[in-house]
Order: sequence, then C-alpha cells, then structure tokens
Amino acid sequence: MFLSLNASAEPFKVTSLFYDDSSSLVYINTEENNAETNVPIKYVRLENPNRIYFDIENAVLVGSKQQLVFEKSNIKEIRLAQFSTNPYVVRVVISFEEGFNTSNIKLVNVKGNIIVRTQNPTLMNDYFNNIYDESPYDAKYSGITVNSQVIQKTYVKPAQTQPNKNTVEVMDDIYKAFANSTLNNSDGKTYDSIISIDVSSDLKLRTKYFINGYYLKNGGLLVNGFGQMTVGKVFMLDSPKRIVIDLPNTYVDKKIRNKDLLLCPDKSCKDTAKIGQFEYNKARIVVTTDEPEKYIPIYSPDAQSMLLIHSQKLNHPALASSVSNIQKAYTKKITSKAGELILAFTSPVVHSIVRNDNSITVYLFNVKSYNEHEIIKSLSGTQFRSLSLSLLPQIGVKAEMKINKDDIVQIAQGADGKALKFTITSQKEIKAEEQANSETDIKPVRIPIKKKVVLDPGHGGTDYGAIRDGINEKDLTLDMTQRVASILKSKGYKAVLTRTEDTYLDLQERCDFTDTENPEIFVSIHVNSAVAKDPYGIETHYYHENSKELAEIIQKHLAKNINTKNRGILKSKFYVINHTEVPAVLVETGFLSNANERAELITDKRKQATAKAIADGIIEYLKNKK
Repeated sequence: MFLSLNASAEPFKVTSLFYDDSSSLVYINTEENNAETNVPIKYVRLENPNRIYFDIENAVLVGSKQQLVFEKSNIKEIRLAQFSTNPYVVRVVISFEEGFNTSNIKLVNVKGNIIVRTQNPTLMNDYFNNIYDESPYDAKYSGITVNSQVIQKTYVKPAQTQPNKNTVEVMDDIYKAFANSTLNNSDGKTYDSIISIDVSSDLKLRTKYFINGYYLKNGGLLVNGFGQMTVGKVFMLDSPKRIVIDLPNTYVDKKIRNKDLLLCPDKSCKDTAKIGQFEYNKARIVVTTDEPEKYIPIYSPDAQSMLLIHSQKLNHPALASSVSNIQKAYTKKITSKAGELILAFTSPVVHSIVRNDNSITVYLFNVKSYNEHEIIKSLSGTQFRSLSLSLLPQIGVKAEMKINKDDIVQIAQGADGKALKFTITSQKEIKAEEQANSETDIKPVRIPIKKKVVLDPGHGGTDYGAIRDGINEKDLTLDMTQRVASILKSKGYKAVLTRTEDTYLDLQERCDFTDTENPEIFVSIHVNSAVAKDPYGIETHYYHENSKELAEIIQKHLAKNINTKNRGILKSKFYVINHTEVPAVLVETGFLSNANERAELITDKRKQATAKAIADGIIEYLKNKK
C-alpha cells in the first residue's frame, strides 16, 4: 500500500513538484539517489471526490506544501505535503474528474525520483506567474482575473548564524523582510504565510498586486505586499539622475504613497526613494541617486517582496538561508518568433533581473551549483543556446543570455519559487529560410580526433609568468611541455603545442587553437607561485565536470612520481579550461616562490619526472576512454 524508497533510518528529502509539459510528466524530486530503479508504486484509491494517494515513508518535505492545478485534463490537481513527523511520511494526493479510471495513471520510481505519467494535461497559469514583463501594458488590466484560491507562500527563514556581524546587518534585514517580519504596513498587521484574497473585489480595481508596506535600512528599499508582483523594464532618467521601476496591475495603499524616503538614515548617502500610484493600475518606484546604474532589484521567492538596493551593499554570501541548485533546463518553441526556457531549482530561488540592450542577466543569489554539461546539451540547437552560467564568489550564479535590442522578454516564476520561465519574443518577422538557419546555426557535432592531445605551455613572449631569482615560469613550462610531447609521440600519440617557441599568445588564441585542432583533451602546464615562501607542492585544476576524471588521473601520477606535497585537484575557473569544449585541465607543477622547490624545478630530473607523470596520466585516461 505504501512506497518506501529507502529503508535506512535517516529520513531523505523530498524537494519539489515539477511539471514537464514537453513530455507530460510530473516529477516528484528527491535527494535520494540510491534507490533501485523501476520499483512498483502502490497507491490507495478513494471516491467522493475521485482521487488516489500514496505515502512516501521515512521522508521529509523540504519547505512548504506544494500544489499543481491543471485545466483541460482528467487530472485536477496534485498535492504534496508532510503527512506526519512521527513517523516521517510525505503524502502525495492526485485528484481526478469524476468517472476517470485511475488505473490509467502510471507511477514509477527512477533513482529516487517519482514520476507521474499523465495524459497531456495543461498546467494552469497559476503555477507560473509573470514577475517581469516588457510587453505593452495598454488595456491589459481588462482581462485580468484573480482567483481566491488559498495560496501557500514560500517562507524563507532568517539566517540562523551570522559569521560576520559587520557585513551581514543589511542582509539580515532582508531575511526578516522576505520572511514577512513586521514592516511598515498601512494597517499595522503582520500577514500570515497563508493568504486567501480576491484582489479585484477587495480593491475595486482589476489589479494583481497590492503594495501595503515598505522597509528601510542601510541603503535598501524593500517593498512588500500581497497578490502577484510583476515588474516592467527598469530604466534610467536624468535631471535629476534616478532609476525607475514600473509595476503594472499594481495598487499602492494611499497611506504610503509619495513619501520621500531617505535610504541612508546614517547620512552615508543622499539617495532617496518614493513609491507612487503612477496610473490607476500601475505603480512606480523611483530612487533618486548619483549612481542609478548600480541599483538592482532583488525578488523574493514568493514574488511578494522586492528589494531595491545599491550593488555595493551585496556583501553577504547569500540572500536566503536555503541553498538551491539548478536541477534541469527545459526549452520549447512556441512560434517562429518566440521560445520558452524553464530553469528548475531544488529550492526556492532569490534572484535579480537586469536587462540591457543586447542581453538579459539573472543573478541567482542562493544557487550554489549546476550541471553545466547537461544544461548546455539541453539548450543546444535552440534560441537559448547563448545562455552562459558562471559562479560568482560569495553571491551565487549569474545566468546571462544574448538577445536583440527589440526582443520582448517575459519572465515568470513558479508558485513554489522553484522554477523560472523565460519567454523571448522577437519583434521582427523571421523568414522561413532564416528560421531554418537559426535552428541549425550551431557548431556541428564533431568527434575529437583519437589519440590527439593539445598541450599548452603557460605564458610566453612578453608574458613571463612567475619570476624568482631570474628564473621565468614561461621557460620552465615550455621545457616540460616539450618533454611531455616527446613521450606521447614515442607512444604513438599525436601531441600539438599551442606554442613551440618563446612567443606570446593570449588566452582566447589558445582556446581557438584547441578548437581548430579538435583533440581528445587539452592540458595546460604551469608553475605555481605565492606571496608567502612556504607553500609547495603539485596540484591539478579542472572546471567542467567532464574534466574531473582527467584531473584525478594526472594528479595521481604526479603524486606517485614526484616527491613533494600532493595538493590534490581543485575546481577553478581558469580561462583556458573554462572555454575549452574538450576535457581540459591546468597542471601546477610546483612553487617557484619556494626556494627548495625552485631548486628542484630547474633540474632535468624534476622536469623529466613531471613530464613523465603528466604523459602517463594522459595515456591512462585515453586508454580508459576506448
């Protein structure tokens, strides 16, 4: 009668519901990856109303209960909630139209993730709510309807630990505000995390969002309300300089309108803000400042609050206590001019949207990791193939995508805060042949040439690299790289060098060279250096996950062949290994700044031992890939 994914005593985590409309599958995601695949799932059938449920034993639901509501489907809704805590049980309830045969529903467990196979339902727009919309707003309000369904808001807890009181004070205020702590509400009340409203009747206006409070401290303005916040394109104005954000379909409580709000009560800045009712169904927030370009809007996971803050105030490692990861990316072609991209996350995401003429950038403040290889693969051949992801130290992840100046961007957020949907619409008509070209305008899939390796001697020419006692890194790297190439060629491998002489190459030229040569792997060879004289040892760096195994094998051989400290492998964002498609690593062969190791590095014995270790690692890796 019940489903048990794992019989261990430690409860595992159920993270989210996610609907993939490209294949009509509902995923119930978990953090348990050791369960056997294809385990039958038994469920209980009930009547009045027509529904089924199944229990996931020994499981804890991360965050609040969740719900998906469908239209034009035999499935009415899917609900996910913590049924009990002693024992730990998560319950999934699926409701159907009367008369539907529930035996037609297929439930399977695949590596700990439960999949509900449906029959092409259409998910109601209630799951995705627009949070950013550049399309024209004229007369938009006339078609808006807001249901009075009880909405479970995402609750973001304040940080429990504060490692540096001096730098987290502002962010702690954000935690409290995003978690619905007491604000300057017009009615003096604190709203519960569960709300049930009908905005159109309450306000006598067809609006979606009601601004009823704000919060000020240390250079930030947090606007709070209830309903569904949507913002338009941010723009700058002069005389005086200011940043302006419009919120369509929004009503501002009269008690907080048009107040001059000083953003820095301590007088560390002169920036001021104002919240006003710009039109009968549009609110406008204006910050007057000498640096309008440095203010960014940050949106809470429940789309109820927006923080407008100077970027220099973002000095805390995270804006939410819950850490999230990018789980998957889904794309769909809507028309010849429009496409859709959905990023799914493991937890509610705190984010910021910055639109420029030729790009859209989304900062994901509490996202810590993502599978870049899988995401790039899923976007290949789509209009979203320009999307790039990068880790930002102490901030999170930056997602950036190239767009045209006239493109219309719409971004929607899942009701549980665990998905962002990007819809990009071109304003220009795309001819049939242009559309065909756009769909194939990607690099052709190329099979790397077997047994071919690109070796990259670090630095060169006017770029000396590290220098100690007249010894230049560029000379050592060229010497060792040529030795590696000689060993590989003697074993029947083809080795090509980015430089064979003391010449200068910039980093992109090295990447372009590698792309042209189309090798199986890329290895860059360097000598380390530090300000302190004590550090010594060898280390191997990688960035993309497809390079980790190569790094591990080369580091293993280095540690075996060289008598020095094994500093292990490190994930680092060096340009040449980040911008190379094939597996790529950067080897630091020792510290030139350490006198003892420097004396060894210049000897033929150490150079040859290093070259042999790198070559042996390359050969083992390539043999494993046969």
